[in-house]
Amino acid sequence: MVDLRLRILVLANLPPHVMGGAENQVSRLVACWTQQNTHVEVAGHRIPKGQQQIGASLVRTHHLRSWKTAGRAGRALGYFFSLLKLVLQRKKDFDVVYCRGLGDGAIAMALLRWLGFCRWPLVAVPINARGAGDASFIRSIPGWRFFCRRLNQEISAINLINLEIAHELNALGITKPPRSTIPNGIPLLPKLERSSVAATRRLVWTGRLEPQKGIDLLLTALAACQAAGKHFHLTLWGDGALLPQLHSQAVALGLIERVSFAGVCTAEQVRSALQDADIFVLPSLYEGMSNSALEAMEASLPVLCTRCGGIDQSVAEGAGWVCEPNDLATLEIALLDIFDASDEEVLARGRYARALVESRFNIQQVATDNLRLLRSVSNPSV
Repeated sequence: MVDLRLRILVLANLPPHVMGGAENQVSRLVACWTQQNTHVEVAGHRIPKGQQQIGASLVRTHHLRSWKTAGRAGRALGYFFSLLKLVLQRKKDFDVVYCRGLGDGAIAMALLRWLGFCRWPLVAVPINARGAGDASFIRSIPGWRFFCRRLNQEISAINLINLEIAHELNALGITKPPRSTIPNGIPLLPKLERSSVAATRRLVWTGRLEPQKGIDLLLTALAACQAAGKHFHLTLWGDGALLPQLHSQAVALGLIERVSFAGVCTAEQVRSALQDADIFVLPSLYEGMSNSALEAMEASLPVLCTRCGGIDQSVAEGAGWVCEPNDLATLEIALLDIFDASDEEVLARGRYARALVESRFNIQQVATDNLRLLRSVSNPSV
């Protein structure tokens, strides 16, 4: 009997081995795809070889080795030859490759296609716009223009989760692959019915405490709001290299009674953490499309975010407040607007946030749209 399932090789890492937004999004997509008449395997340099339970399915995983000697070049060469080995061993076993990011995975697969080792169509999804995103990574590679030409020639399609990424691709000369604009997605849980807002506004943030996230700027802005007599409490869920620095900053600004460092928030704890809040804050310097913001919107929370070209475009429609990235003045203005907003305005923005998730960001529909894209490049007649 002929197996007509679409066979997808995903180049990405997975949680719990790597706990980032891109990894969580891949896990959600794979969980859906395995329920939609597809065969999926995942290969990454930070996941073990074996099998992993993803959703309702047991998914085969492959560890791509990166050489730890010879620095960055050694890591890239190790990844390339490890992927080459997988390609040679499984050349007839896949119909299409889905790659999260324009990093080592996309570059290595583009080179393997260019050298004739395989012809699997390649769908790439750039992760971040601006900052230390994909464009910055590519430009840091010696001879980066050569690799841009290979990506431009060998990528079959690019999906933009953030429209700002399009400008960066144009600047790199990666203009040939057709582009789609399928967003990130989130599972829909039973709707949280919110009927009140705390007099002391409860702000919440979830993620990794890294420079990209702009928490230091948020604390500075909140200190100004405190001086203006506003009442609030901020709960920061997460861990990271900046934790000691941010804690010291909160003490120095006189905010330590108004800021809680709550520690790591597991996937199972996120809904509960969001349930006990009024507004989700995302003061990032740059983003792709924030999974944390989607989780908050799914939980009927309005969002304060920066204009990074991703989720902010939906938030600006009425699901929260938007300010400029790395701009203290506009962040302070947005926070003051939040603290001056009526309870009904906060609740209404939260209801609209949930409605947007239901209509645009349901992971089932997002996974189906991505699967349609994958089928179209693996079989151009689709």
